[in-house]
Amino acid sequence: MKKRNIILQFALAASLLFSTVTYAATASSPKDIPVGSSGQMEMVGTIEPTILSVTMPSFVPFNISNSLQSQNKVISPRINVKNNSNIPVQIDVIYTKVDLSKLENVSWSNNGTVNANQIAIGLKQEEIENEMPEDLVHAKWLKENQKQDTNIMVLDASQKGAMYVVGTLGAKVSENATFNVTPTFVVSKTSE
Repeated sequence: MKKRNIILQFALAASLLFSTVTYAATASSPKDIPVGSSGQMEMVGTIEPTILSVTMPSFVPFNISNSLQSQNKVISPRINVKNNSNIPVQIDVIYTKVDLSKLENVSWSNNGTVNANQIAIGLKQEEIENEMPEDLVHAKWLKENQKQDTNIMVLDASQKGAMYVVGTLGAKVSENATFNVTPTFVVSKTSE
């Protein structure tokens, strides 16, 4: 047992003997500090904000009708969005729950092109202030019950924006039934 303690003490002494202590240089010292010498270094960093805040409605009703003369067959209110953060953010849809159970023989279109028994809904950023879009150019189509990574808009710090629900439907889709579309939005720091 004594022999074991002596060996452990010898190993500890040897490790202390061959170890070196290093310190960082001072902020005013631009030179390298060799291992074994001493000095001080001041480290300065910045803190990036981690709280992102965007205001938008949680419920948006809309009507859809084939009788509308425009390419866009949806009437929706203006969806006001405001970035309350002090950095630019992007707003993406990552999933859309679609329930067409009250629409008989109707299926969903993920790309905006519909046949007689299909419906497609998307979101479109406002192009002309307070004016509902008539066409479907630049619409971001919602994909039915699957993951998606669709950027809806980018807002600068404290910027306001707006979007509308847009869509189209086939000639055989009933205009009197209801259905539910629930997109999941994610707000993140913009990569721009």
